[in-house]
Amino acid sequence: MNKKMALATAACVVAATLTLSGCNSEVEEPNVPADGSSAAVSSSYNYTLTDAEKLKALAIGETAVWRDYEVTVTSVERADGKLTAHVTVRSHTLPQALGADCLLSFGMPPVDSSFEDGIIAVPAGEEASGTLTFDDRYGSERLFWNDGATEGTWDLTLPAVQPDQEGGNEGIQPAETDEPKTDEPKKQEPKNDAAAEAQKQAVAALEAEMPSLFTNNTFYTFQSVDTSTATVTPQEGGGYEYVNDVSILGADGVTPTTANVRLICEPNGNCISMTVDGAFLF
Repeated sequence: MNKKMALATAACVVAATLTLSGCNSEVEEPNVPADGSSAAVSSSYNYTLTDAEKLKALAIGETAVWRDYEVTVTSVERADGKLTAHVTVRSHTLPQALGADCLLSFGMPPVDSSFEDGIIAVPAGEEASGTLTFDDRYGSERLFWNDGATEGTWDLTLPAVQPDQEGGNEGIQPAETDEPKTDEPKKQEPKNDAAAEAQKQAVAALEAEMPSLFTNNTFYTFQSVDTSTATVTPQEGGGYEYVNDVSILGADGVTPTTANVRLICEPNGNCISMTVDGAFLF
């Protein structure tokens, strides 16, 4: 794993650069209402800012609302090794010219866009819709929109929602996915005792190695992880894919935050691939 450290560090720097780029728009200061609430109102267009915690896990069909504009991933399609996201952007009081690379899949920008010259141009008070297409070779489960100050994350594993489930966002088309439209969690197939014990041991091995993975491959500081929220999938030929939200300290080493971690590991717990918040490290 140490042999991969240099490459992983370089990948981490690239990911940080993408996150802070501002997506061809001005980097915004976080908009905190004077009354301390999570909502703010514009004099010309009424809107409610999306809470920071909600931004971490949006479902397809839900809208992320920032100070100057709002974004909805209305649906996603997968075919021929590509993931196509249908996106609607609405501006508030100012016209917007946002780069297509505001939206990332597995830390990578789109490979194709229906927006002219890869620019999402939206007149003030209006909306624009189109598609962004990504290379889907890694089977991404999340899409990330970088607003400069904050990020919005659409979790493709969550059930899609209808517009009226969002509390009044207008002009948004229902999500079109192959997932059943239900709020009930997916039921997992029962495991026999041997398989359940093997998976339990695999989780323990992966989470025991996680502190060193963060130390060697990221600028974050590992804090803790909740075993009960992990998704562990056996891989063909042995080994496991591990996905979970992990408590960390941010790049400043002080601010606590949460990062989504994806590991691909061998049966003995040795991890051969690591992704943090969609950015591929090794």
